[in-house]
Amino acid sequence: MSADNKTCYDTAEQNLFTRFEAGQQGMFVLPYSGLLFAHLPPLAGSAVETLTVIYVTHTVTIQGTQLSPLLLVLQKGRAETIRVGGGQPNGNTNTPTVREITVAEGQSNNI
Repeated sequence: MSADNKTCYDTAEQNLFTRFEAGQQGMFVLPYSGLLFAHLPPLAGSAVETLTVIYVTHTVTIQGTQLSPLLLVLQKGRAETIRVGGGQPNGNTNTPTVREITVAEGQSNNI
């Protein structure tokens, strides 16, 4: 299955950690206990959304489309893995698509 055909996230009933598959940066596993907040601003003339997830030690920036369901999965503590991918092969645009994940040490001041 190519990256374009994979869903952009996996869920589980209870998670202590979320794994972010950040392409060339590698994989990061961050604990829910260190999650401070997540922010998804309203769209401002662009189809690309940016979901920012702030942890005590890192900032995760996720760019894509239809990211509201992904925010809800994070809110419920069910995000097991988040990766680049998503969408539907048939062109359905109602499912989340992650185009890029960036993980940086420290907290972002851009929120």
